[in-house]
Amino acid sequence: MGKEIRKQTIVKLNLMRTPVKGLIPFKKGFLLITLILGFLGWTQGAQAQEFPARPITLLISMMPGAGVDLGARMIAQGATKILGQEIIPVTKTGGGGSVAAGILANSKGDGHTLLAGTHGALTNVPHLESVAFDPLKDFIPVIQYGSLITGIVVRSDSPHKSFKDLIEFARKNPGKVSFGTPGIGIAPHLAMEIVKLEEKVDIPLIPFPGATPTLTALLGGHVSACGVSTSGFLPHLRAGKVKVLATTGDKRIEVIPDVPTLFELGYPQGVLIEIYLITAPKGTPTAVVKTLEGAFRKAMETPEFRALAENLYMYVEDPLSGQKLKEFIEDQYAKNGEIIRKAKLGK
Repeated sequence: MGKEIRKQTIVKLNLMRTPVKGLIPFKKGFLLITLILGFLGWTQGAQAQEFPARPITLLISMMPGAGVDLGARMIAQGATKILGQEIIPVTKTGGGGSVAAGILANSKGDGHTLLAGTHGALTNVPHLESVAFDPLKDFIPVIQYGSLITGIVVRSDSPHKSFKDLIEFARKNPGKVSFGTPGIGIAPHLAMEIVKLEEKVDIPLIPFPGATPTLTALLGGHVSACGVSTSGFLPHLRAGKVKVLATTGDKRIEVIPDVPTLFELGYPQGVLIEIYLITAPKGTPTAVVKTLEGAFRKAMETPEFRALAENLYMYVEDPLSGQKLKEFIEDQYAKNGEIIRKAKLGK
């Protein structure tokens, strides 16, 4: 009996030692997996060490002189010194930022082509028109470099003393109040669409290619009011050329503490905060994205960038990046898409 048990045990042990066809022996398989993982880790590390291998192109989706443009050029200067390669700003306007986004979506994901613009190109424009990219899949958000609030602005000599005055005049005089906006589907445009829906008033909206021509039209008397971000209206406010009737933030702006928010005035959806961000194409290695984020974050801490950002009231103490920035974009995509559908603006 004992001999039989011993014989069976020996047979089982021999079977365990016999390699099964098509399977890699455990030790060799473990070694192979370790080598593969090590190679992938080395590749990621090597990419980070080699990056950037050449100058970086930074597509800017808004017109020269806008807050997006000024901030992007300043941050590019600072990051150039940190990365040791030139970051070259290239203006690519059109389609509310979708033109530049389309170019980025078709660029190689190696970190040498980036986009600076507002989040509206990814969260708003795709609800308005067909675009050549998937806004939630074709990009990797790198970092936020500014946060701006829209102001509803009139000329300083306007007879309208408050936002309610403006709306009441529009109600009694249909079509007589025109509203300029620096693009379609961006925060200033959506803000007035929300008001029009709530108040059921007729206010023609006139889009312009950027904040500068929008304000030029206002100062020239071609529109009754306009919506522009803080970086656009603050210089004119300080010069005494305009007055602000309302803002779209979640709280009042320190530089104009007497101006109410649309939320305070009874528009629950009127909180529309615009952010400036830098994005990379999908496929960009994590190590490269982290290198870029670190360089831009340091560039934002320079006295030059901080002075510009504080002057334009766009400075953020703790900029969004990584997963938090991705979640912000997804949230805005859903929220603003609903506003666009209600206003019947979509494609």
